Amino acid sequence: MPFKNPAGLYALLALVPFIILYLRRPKPKEKTIPSLMFFIKEGGVTKFANFFKQILRNLLFLLQLAIILSAAFAVASPFFTSEKAASAKHTVLVIDGSASMNALLSDGSGTRFGRAVEEAGSRLEGRVSVVLATNIPVVVLDKGTSADARKILSTMKAKATKTHVGDGMLAAGELIDDSSGNSRVVVLSDFQAGEGTDAIVAKRSLAARKIDVELVNVLGGREGGNEGKESLKTLSNVGFVGLDINKFQTTALVRNYDDAQHKVEIEVMNNGNLVAKEQLDMGPRSVEPFSFDTVHGNTQLDILRKDDLETDNSLFISSPVRKIRALLITNSDSSYLMAALKSSQNVELDMAFPPVIKAFNYDVIIIHNASSQFMLPGFYREINKAVANGTGLIVTARQARQDLPVYVKQFDMPFDLFGMGNSSRASVRIDGYLTKGVDFGVVASYNVARPYGAEKFTSLVVADDNSSLLGSYSKGSGIVFYYGLLDDASTFKSSYFYPIFWDNLLSFLTRSEDLASFNVQTGRVEGISEQQVTTPSGRVKTARLFFDDAGFYAIGSKTIAANLLDKGESDISSEKALERASYDSRLLSAATTAKNEIEFGGKLVFAALVLVLLELLLVKMRGDL
Repeated sequence: MPFKNPAGLYALLALVPFIILYLRRPKPKEKTIPSLMFFIKEGGVTKFANFFKQILRNLLFLLQLAIILSAAFAVASPFFTSEKAASAKHTVLVIDGSASMNALLSDGSGTRFGRAVEEAGSRLEGRVSVVLATNIPVVVLDKGTSADARKILSTMKAKATKTHVGDGMLAAGELIDDSSGNSRVVVLSDFQAGEGTDAIVAKRSLAARKIDVELVNVLGGREGGNEGKESLKTLSNVGFVGLDINKFQTTALVRNYDDAQHKVEIEVMNNGNLVAKEQLDMGPRSVEPFSFDTVHGNTQLDILRKDDLETDNSLFISSPVRKIRALLITNSDSSYLMAALKSSQNVELDMAFPPVIKAFNYDVIIIHNASSQFMLPGFYREINKAVANGTGLIVTARQARQDLPVYVKQFDMPFDLFGMGNSSRASVRIDGYLTKGVDFGVVASYNVARPYGAEKFTSLVVADDNSSLLGSYSKGSGIVFYYGLLDDASTFKSSYFYPIFWDNLLSFLTRSEDLASFNVQTGRVEGISEQQVTTPSGRVKTARLFFDDAGFYAIGSKTIAANLLDKGESDISSEKALERASYDSRLLSAATTAKNEIEFGGKLVFAALVLVLLELLLVKMRGDL
């Protein structure tokens, strides 16, 4: 029997003097009996009385021995452990709500998530809390009744995210404020493709707080048995696992998780219209790209094949359809820049010829070959106001030396001018969205513009003397871009990069160059101003948008597409996934569990007090009190 205070057993040494006292025989004394006849008459009574006294004396010995033993063991604090949990006052259900839980079971009885809900319904004991373990744990019920839990369970659905079961277990622990050992956490999951906190570490953390943890593997019963092994092997899945999108081309990656070859048909729908349809011949466990021209609006790709996980059979793409409204301020009837802007399908171009400029409410304003002598003072004030409010401004260099200094002054451009430079190579200093893979050629002449604050002005392309040829700086909420290549003195105007560059530049200034901001992976959380948002599950009013389902999210005038695109969650059929799930389950099963420690030191103290009272009663009966 274990003791919390083994040193208390030294109290048993009190038995030594106790036993010695009882073993010591008192020296007999001689007494004179006044009457032999009286002695003979009372002989029978005397024998009976001596016999009764002997019994009392031996019983007193046993009581005193029991008192010493009870007191000594009580000091040592004995206890024993029990694997069987007591009736829980608080049960926290942690239900895996990741994408893999949408997979069908091989016996045809439903989905993994459906089985998890069914198992959870049989474990409603005491007050009940429910945590949905996606990549972010969500508390859907806190200390409700069994009826509340059943109602919540009937409406819950698995999401299209990764899973962090360990984090869900720790979140469950935060809901428990009872340290008496009468609380338990029940985890229901397929224990597959988990991320975040390790479930074994989470279980040991809960066990250290005397919280009983029950692990239920929906593929094979309690504590992750192997019954699900065959079902994992027979599952079939082909799904989307990757997406690469730009303004010109979209490429989706399709993965076959099966050991068999499949002909996979893919359909592309854009705003309700069929755009493309193609069949891929996919080998066993292969990945194939599927490419098509990027189309504007909301696009949905579907794998027209029935399998055991439908969550990854659809891919949603959002590409803004709004054209960029640009104003070109110029005194030229034609130019290379004018032709490039007019050829762009993404630009809605208006032109103004100073001194006549009617409006400035555009996404981008471009000043090119405009004579400063025709620009009225009020124009600069209106342009600066528009830029401060978010309009992009492009100022191009001119051969006329009197024009650029005026624009530098009027728009607070952070560089100094030092006349004209001779022939030079246009070299890329920063390789990014506007310059990556672009050859800007050579320039026969250029304005020597040198920034006086590197923290204010970013030079993207420079001449041989480090003069800035292309660069930008922020002004209020907008961006001002300096284009220092003189088209008449530059080879860049003849490059096929030229119109692409200008298209990209306008997209950059309007912050619509990166379609990644319109296409995200599920599991992301984005802070927004509180408003009504249309999600794949319905409309919600929120200031913290959780992309937990695959589909389109309409936030005001902006539409964002969210997709799973996780090869681990989609891997429901591979042998590797099977071995991982089985191995993790065994480790989880072997992890330390919470045990009930039952102490009975207090009961021994109570027993000792009762025995002392009995001893006093016996002493009273002997007549010693």
